[in-house]
Amino acid sequence: DGDDEGGNKHSGAQGSSSALKPGQELFSEDPYIIEMRKAQATQRQRNRTFGQEVGMQDEASRTALQGFAPGSYVRVVLHSIPCEFSKYFEPRFPLILGGLLPGEERLGLLSARVKKHRWHKRVLKSSDPLVFSIGWRRFQSMPLYFTKDPNLRLRHIKYTPEHMHCNMTFYGPLTPPNTGVLCYQSETRKTFRLSATGVILELDASVKIVKKLKLIGQPYKVFKNTAFIKDMFSSALEVAKFEGASIRTVSGIRGQIKRASKSDDGSYRATFEDKLLRSDLVFLKAWVPLPLPTLYNPVSSLLVPHGKGWVRMRTTGETRAALGVKPPLNKDSLYKQIERTPRRFNKLFIPKALQAALPYKSKPKQDQKLSKNRLEAKRASAVVSEPEERRATSLMQQIHTMYKEKEQKRKKVASMKRAEHEKKRKREEGAAEEATKRIRKKRYIKKGLAEKRKAKGSNQSN
Repeated sequence: DGDDEGGNKHSGAQGSSSALKPGQELFSEDPYIIEMRKAQATQRQRNRTFGQEVGMQDEASRTALQGFAPGSYVRVVLHSIPCEFSKYFEPRFPLILGGLLPGEERLGLLSARVKKHRWHKRVLKSSDPLVFSIGWRRFQSMPLYFTKDPNLRLRHIKYTPEHMHCNMTFYGPLTPPNTGVLCYQSETRKTFRLSATGVILELDASVKIVKKLKLIGQPYKVFKNTAFIKDMFSSALEVAKFEGASIRTVSGIRGQIKRASKSDDGSYRATFEDKLLRSDLVFLKAWVPLPLPTLYNPVSSLLVPHGKGWVRMRTTGETRAALGVKPPLNKDSLYKQIERTPRRFNKLFIPKALQAALPYKSKPKQDQKLSKNRLEAKRASAVVSEPEERRATSLMQQIHTMYKEKEQKRKKVASMKRAEHEKKRKREEGAAEEATKRIRKKRYIKKGLAEKRKAKGSNQSN
């Protein structure tokens, strides 16, 4: 009964399972495999019949059913092509027709990981236009370079690193990730043209690139743990954006922005860990997002005479060189001689109640340094001693003289002992070194004789 039940169960599940009956061989009698082979044979027969029917028809009907065969010559009609394309067409340079997927025709922001080519002589500047070669496309765009900090902040960098990878975002047609990227600045340059290489990381990426912003202010009202700061913002609206932000003074006192003052001049109230000085400077280190450029200029080299070049966007350096303009000079960026006036601090004042509670070593000492005149007057003043005082002083001097003489004798004996010990040590080290040399020499002689005998034996055997 058990075998019949097992057989019924298996026969009922033949269409959906490849379970084998007891004693069946793998793949040879599997019902599922048998059904799949029958379906493949039926499909092959249908394809063979269809090919025979199509072979008996004319070429036009065959092309409509099967499409053009590989290697056949076709005529392609292109619409909406500029007239310059046919005017400046060069038959020596054949064209390759390719297709794009529907999703690749949209424009958006792309993020890539790039590295400056080691043969390119200069570093690449952020926001300078580059020509990108990605897949079928060549276009010009303005990339922004950035690095990813450990806290996932996208920090803007002005130039590409010398021998490291960095990230880049630019505007262009959406391309699948892991697509290779080639970048160059100019086609007419006679040196090595390839500027950078990389790979696409993300497409349609909503990146937020930030750069450092350091604002400086100074206190104009100082209380115990509160101060009013000016010259950092220009309006109360800017202060409202930075409420709760951390600030810091030059001396290292930390604080926090609380609220804008009533006068709409950018001043605000802040709290600090300690009392500020009027001469302190207050810093606010913040991060400001950068706008992403959306330039997309396709390369139109086929619409101009061959060899003359197409109109591209020039870099900042090329534009300045063409116009004879020097780079703008920011006076704040120049190095200046630092002149610091000596700061005078108030004397430390300790309340009397606190002085009474302090231990003796921590109490302020009121001893004043004697002036030169007072010191000389004190030395010139004669001191008349009593007979007992003179005897005590004389006794102490004698004891001190005896102690000094004993100390000198002890030091002399100790130096003689050290010299004798040093001589003995050097003598023992010399004897040990000589013994080591003799032992090593004997060992080398034995080793040399053994090698000589071994070499002589090998020669005789040969």
